[in-house]
Amino acid sequence: MNDPYDQIFVARQSLIHMVVLLLLLFAAGCAMDQFEYDTEHESLSLQAGDLAAGGIGFLTPAAATGLEADKQALALSFAKKLQLMYPQIRVVALPHVLSAVNAADLDEQYKQMYRDYLETSILEGSILRSIGEVSEVRYFAQLSLASFQQSRQRRFGFFGLRVSQTESANIRTFVQIWDAHNASVAWEGFVEFNFSYETSAEAPVTFQDVAELAAEQLFSELPGADSTWITAR
Repeated sequence: MNDPYDQIFVARQSLIHMVVLLLLLFAAGCAMDQFEYDTEHESLSLQAGDLAAGGIGFLTPAAATGLEADKQALALSFAKKLQLMYPQIRVVALPHVLSAVNAADLDEQYKQMYRDYLETSILEGSILRSIGEVSEVRYFAQLSLASFQQSRQRRFGFFGLRVSQTESANIRTFVQIWDAHNASVAWEGFVEFNFSYETSAEAPVTFQDVAELAAEQLFSELPGADSTWITAR
């Protein structure tokens, strides 16, 4: 090891290993989930205990252009989170509502109500009451997906080696809870949720991940919400 070239090579390799190790340790120290969210809501007539007494079903969500394929996933994520947060509430997920509608030969009326809603933001009262009867719930959640975006930003690298990158996702969703008995909006809310984390692997934030996190924050604002679900992030 007296050859100066060997010494330079060993020193260079040691430096590379040290830098990579430091970067890995730094990335590990920063590898925490980061949340940012904003919610707004208004309770028009919904009171604590109303959803538990009447039950709630999910209607086909509306979605911005280009996001139509995410409508069912949005309804599934929100229904799943609502049931988890409030096990005392009878939650009827979208597939079960659609099955009940189809079995009762209300499919044409349902499609017309949905088309009218996209144009007017109004759910036709008589059809909504009929859907409530066959679904055996009083309330319905009408979701609207405004936007969903994913991004990846490379943060640390060394000699072509990717050490860390930031995976991020953003979702904006509007929710109305309709009372099928009188065809009125009982509660409405809006949530924008940003979620990001550091990783060394290509593991993007999924739609389901961020949708369920957004649902948790928004449903924490419902009347009579369990304070254990309200997390200050």
